[in-house]
Amino acid sequence: MFVRVKEKANGKKAIQIVETYRRGDKVHQKIVRHIGQAVTDTEIEALKQLAQAILVEVENRRQPVLPLVAPEDIYGRKKPRPEVSDIVAVKNLREEQRIIEGIGDVFGKLYDDLGFGNILGSRRADERWNGILKSCVLARLANPA
Repeated sequence: MFVRVKEKANGKKAIQIVETYRRGDKVHQKIVRHIGQAVTDTEIEALKQLAQAILVEVENRRQPVLPLVAPEDIYGRKKPRPEVSDIVAVKNLREEQRIIEGIGDVFGKLYDDLGFGNILGSRRADERWNGILKSCVLARLANPA
């Protein structure tokens, strides 16, 4: 369930508690409770806070929590999401993390096919060092900087 703000034809905004459910392959939404209508932003915020409190009560009625625990602690108070702008300045982007998959599969096979797998020798003691060298080469390919 969630709180929805829907604009009406008369210009007012309706605040509703809505439940989403599936019937077969289709998704349906059912209005559980109509909280009210508002025009100004302060009225909308007040009705949204009221709707959040009613939402916690409705969820507690449907699935009761333990008697020693407050329903707000279980269901929590939903924090309003910050406004997000769709415009992104590409110059300000920077890489935070890189995930590299498949390096060991592709280049590991190539490494072995070229015969580098036994470059230090084929004795049992050399196998360990060949594995370490292969890991170092593949790590360097994955992160060349």
